[in-house]
Amino acid sequence: MLPSVRAFLSGIIDYAGLFPPAKLPLDQAIRNYAEYRAGSDAWMLGRFVVPVARLAELEAHAGLFQQGAPWVFSALGQGGDTLAEFVAGLDADLDAITAFQERHGERVVVDVIELRLPRWEKQTWTFWDLAEATGSFVTSPFLPGLTPVFERPLSPDWRSSILSAINFADQMRPTGFKLRCGGLEASAIPSPEQVALAIYYAIDCGVPLKFTAGLHHPIRHFNSGVQAKMHGFLNVFGAAVLARVRAFRLAEDQLREIIEDEDAAHFAFDETGFRWKQYHVPTDTIVTARRWFVLSFGSCSFDEPRDDLRAMGILS
Repeated sequence: MLPSVRAFLSGIIDYAGLFPPAKLPLDQAIRNYAEYRAGSDAWMLGRFVVPVARLAELEAHAGLFQQGAPWVFSALGQGGDTLAEFVAGLDADLDAITAFQERHGERVVVDVIELRLPRWEKQTWTFWDLAEATGSFVTSPFLPGLTPVFERPLSPDWRSSILSAINFADQMRPTGFKLRCGGLEASAIPSPEQVALAIYYAIDCGVPLKFTAGLHHPIRHFNSGVQAKMHGFLNVFGAAVLARVRAFRLAEDQLREIIEDEDAAHFAFDETGFRWKQYHVPTDTIVTARRWFVLSFGSCSFDEPRDDLRAMGILS
């Protein structure tokens, strides 16, 4: 396998089998994850994504945690519609994560908590109130190594939604920004312009990116189920990795061109790195970008991405 392929795809898929469209029972999802961990493609596998509210249900499967390396989880927080609800929910989430890790010791690691920010339009509190109220939780010494990633639903003023959420993540370091790239309906899919803005601004601010939903396939394509074009993870991650190369000075419209590209032949790996058209990024830069800035994407399927990559000749 080419070093550039391994650098680009290592730990890229957080397995979210509990969520639509798969929406598997927890028993089946956790056993699928155990099987993937033991397989030859385990190097591509990231965390098991689970709501904090369902951590206690994993007790029935604690025996699996004794197998192999420690199990790594990304926990979905409960959030809240108001500032008070959000803070109370975060407090309860951290208590539940702490209890889960204490029960299983070094066999489990919850290193990411995914949090949907409450809407602050027409509220009596401000962005700064939210930062002040949550700052003590984010920097809590009781959960070292836990990185929050914040998601904000896109409003009609989507540019403001994206910029304000990334600004919030930047203010709350060490944190990341989470972008939802799809869903069960066409309306849930952000436009290439929206994805390009998120990548451009997050990379510019040095805020890590995590993606979720709608990225089962490597290349942008038309999906007959939702009757819309869906994003490809090679497009999205390729754009983000290339955006890290300051010498290219890629603008939003150039990132949008990468995200919109439906020609698989434009995306290539070689002995020294990754290429999109005339732009080439070396393997060591890919490693740095993936480690610190372009984290992973949540997918309810681990098989579909692998099958497509094999069909493209990227995986053997």
